[in-house]
Amino acid sequence: MAVLRAELGEVDRFACTDQAIAYAGMDIKIRESGQWKGQPKLSKQGSGLLRQMLYLAALRSISLQGSAFGAYYQHLVARGLKKMSALMAVMRKMVAVATHLMQTEEDYDPGKVWVGATGP
Repeated sequence: MAVLRAELGEVDRFACTDQAIAYAGMDIKIRESGQWKGQPKLSKQGSGLLRQMLYLAALRSISLQGSAFGAYYQHLVARGLKKMSALMAVMRKMVAVATHLMQTEEDYDPGKVWVGATGP
């Protein structure tokens, strides 16, 4: 959490969680020119350290029993998303949840992360 706070800085400057996700470099960018359209990829414009920390946290959280992020990951994989794409979606969700919690100072509730998750 300390790396997240340090890398995001003052979260009140973000009007919405999408701005924090873009700041972290977890937003989707599509390169296109005229009739040519490329593959959607992460923009990677933000902090590499932040993305590394999120990657490791996401890997750990999807393997924990009863984790809301793990349930979200399993749902995405069951829907047919590739495992790495589902992991990136979990990382985006982590940034969104952490930003919201830091802005509102609410307590973490797994039920708000994913409907299939159990409460504390």
